[in-house]
Amino acid sequence: MMSIRTRSAASHPDPKHYGPTHSGPRHSGPRHPAAGPDITEDDRGFTLVEVAIALVVIALLVGTVLQAQGMVGNSRAQAFVSEVGAIRTAFGQFQERYGALPGDYTDAAALASGVTAGDGNGILSGDGASQESLNAWRHLTAAQFLTNLKMPPAGTSAPSTPLGGQYQLVSATVGATSGVWLRIGSMTTGSTTGNSTPLLTVDQARRLDMELDDGLPATGSVVTSTAACQVTGSNMYNLAATDTCLIQVLM
Repeated sequence: MMSIRTRSAASHPDPKHYGPTHSGPRHSGPRHPAAGPDITEDDRGFTLVEVAIALVVIALLVGTVLQAQGMVGNSRAQAFVSEVGAIRTAFGQFQERYGALPGDYTDAAALASGVTAGDGNGILSGDGASQESLNAWRHLTAAQFLTNLKMPPAGTSAPSTPLGGQYQLVSATVGATSGVWLRIGSMTTGSTTGNSTPLLTVDQARRLDMELDDGLPATGSVVTSTAACQVTGSNMYNLAATDTCLIQVLM
């Protein structure tokens, strides 16, 4: 008689348990949170504090630049006023020592070789390389009364001012006063006509006038020939004007 063996339920694995058995969820690999855009230090926006700091720095830089420009402008203006005063002093000293106008002095060759003499007629005259208004500067520098002017080649032009343009010495009648005047304006390089165009701002002209004279545009030894630079009907500088002024200083 054949015996039939039976397997207990425990000997038959449950098909649901084939494979690794564990109680946790099944994973096919590492799991990560839902992916999003990576944010780095470079991607961060500026904070209000950072923007405020940047604006303050920019404002300080702009203020520093403007202040420096103002200081340079004031320095040039002061150098200009000082130089005009030195020219007036040198002109008077030359006359006292040599009894003649610089540029009109007949014995200029004794001052230095190559210096052109004047004709001794008591005014600054002549044309070209013999123009006395240009040679006056050579006489003053050769006599050592002026040593710091920026001089062009002899007979070609007049010396430059710290504000641009040139100084020109001319015999003229300005208003009711005749004499040698220092004309301050722009003169074409190589020009020997003595003509010039306005150069100074109204404020620069007024400052020069106040330092050397009475501060009034139509009277005294410092005057302007530009009508727009003074208040109509009044002997006062028109500080609201944007025109440039031709200033003349009596030597």
